[in-house]
Amino acid sequence: MLEKGQLSGRNKRRCLVNVFVLGLITILFVNKYWETGLSGIENGFQCQEFEPLLGRPSGEISRILESFQLQNETLSKLANAVRIRTEMYDYFPDPHDEPEYEGWKPFVELHERLASDFPLVWSRLAVEKVNEYALLLTWEGTEKDLKPAVFAAHMDVVPVEKKTWGMWEHEPFSGYWDGEFLWGRGSFDDKNMLIGVLQAVEYILREEPEFKPKRGIVIALGCDEESSGRYGAKYISSILLDRYGENGIYSIVDEGVNGVKNVEGVWIAAPGTGEKGFINVQFDVRTPGGHSSVPPDHTSIGISAEIIRDIENQAFPPRFTPENPVTQYYQCAAQYSETMDEGLRLDFLRAMEDEGSNHRALQHLINTGGRKTECLFKTTRAFDIINGGIKANALPESVSFLLNSRVSVESSVDETVSVFSNAALKIAKKYGLGYFMNDDVLVDATDKGSVNVTVERSLEPAPVSPDNEVWREFAGSIKGFYEKVVFPAKFQNSTTSLIVAPSIMTANTDTAHYWKLTKNIYRYQPGFAMEDTLSTIHSVNEHVDAETVMQVVAFYYNYIHLVNGQDF
Repeated sequence: MLEKGQLSGRNKRRCLVNVFVLGLITILFVNKYWETGLSGIENGFQCQEFEPLLGRPSGEISRILESFQLQNETLSKLANAVRIRTEMYDYFPDPHDEPEYEGWKPFVELHERLASDFPLVWSRLAVEKVNEYALLLTWEGTEKDLKPAVFAAHMDVVPVEKKTWGMWEHEPFSGYWDGEFLWGRGSFDDKNMLIGVLQAVEYILREEPEFKPKRGIVIALGCDEESSGRYGAKYISSILLDRYGENGIYSIVDEGVNGVKNVEGVWIAAPGTGEKGFINVQFDVRTPGGHSSVPPDHTSIGISAEIIRDIENQAFPPRFTPENPVTQYYQCAAQYSETMDEGLRLDFLRAMEDEGSNHRALQHLINTGGRKTECLFKTTRAFDIINGGIKANALPESVSFLLNSRVSVESSVDETVSVFSNAALKIAKKYGLGYFMNDDVLVDATDKGSVNVTVERSLEPAPVSPDNEVWREFAGSIKGFYEKVVFPAKFQNSTTSLIVAPSIMTANTDTAHYWKLTKNIYRYQPGFAMEDTLSTIHSVNEHVDAETVMQVVAFYYNYIHLVNGQDF
């Protein structure tokens, strides 16, 4: 009999075999895990790489950034522009119909100011007024077969409510310079870009009088971008389409909020190659009036509140898809990150092949980036205006409210509107009301009233700019500008690298009117993205720093030379 704890020879051999088999299984599992992990990197997502490009020697571009005289001159011109109150409200008359409307007068003053501040631009370029208050400036190219490059900006700003003036550190139209920031409405959005492109051209005309562009340079300055560009960019687009034809423009560069940012330890720039769509939906709830001492269970205000509640409770889910350019932005950050958890990194790179990885990657972005990041990946809706009731003892006969939606690139206007319409229709039926959609009668009006839903304005998500030579040149111009000019000075080294990846604009720009002119549309704001600055856009204490202002000038200077065939 074996003593306790002893094994027979057969059992020993059996144990050894079991250990061997278990070890083999473990080795195969681990090997399979690493094969999967590595193939996830090698065969999954791969960030696009770009050659750093400069249109002029780095020293000449650096001279723009280092010149205090040029900085002071540029900031002074920006301050002049900010002081002119070119406020744009949602409802402005077409200047073609009412050119003498009081609200348009500041634009005349701004035109005169720009002509005075940029004398060489106004004397050497062809300057056209478009629909009275937009501007189109053209520097003819010497080679007529080359498509011109367009630089877009807008002269208007969102209004400043009188009751908020006391909340500003410096008056909203002061153009105050405190030695670090220039303050005022429009200092960042978008007079910074407006002054930047004009200063770049003025600088070339003054410092390089021998320079003659091979490719035409067109500067398109809208007057009502903050009200969808229907009086400015729309008219500019028509002129350019007649002049150059469909797809007759080389590239369009317009405003964006995607400057250089450090994400997961990676310096990354994100020009917008797409934009969300846009919808304004007007709701009108009409019910019989009467004395408020004998009210129904639900007045038109209560019914409106229920419609609003139901729509707000139907949040659109965020989606992490290859159709959305910003997905690539975060995948690029993950690919090059040396600080991100390895498992999470693999989730980002496998996100399009594995549902679990996709969910974890998206959840990480929402958890760390909050609502601003989440909105990049979904359709949004916001009730922004409501009116109803005229007296405390009178039942409201009519309530109107407006919903603004930004449509994700994976969706459409019709798909989004149907969600809102179905919610309103359900409530209308619940209370026995008629229902109208864009003047179509879906349910006849009753003696209890009706719900009227109207899509006032809409715009489909923008076509995403393609991956082609023009895109690679533009992305390369960003990479070259920062790696060869900005980073060496800012970080005192020449080894810091920059990743360039596409993103989207969640708001809409004047480029919404330019889709037929070219597929190559880029929305980009040079500079380092600082949250305390970006959060003041359309809000109190809007401001911009000198570094950003001068990077706009230098970046445009570089790109203008680059599209004209100079590469250093």
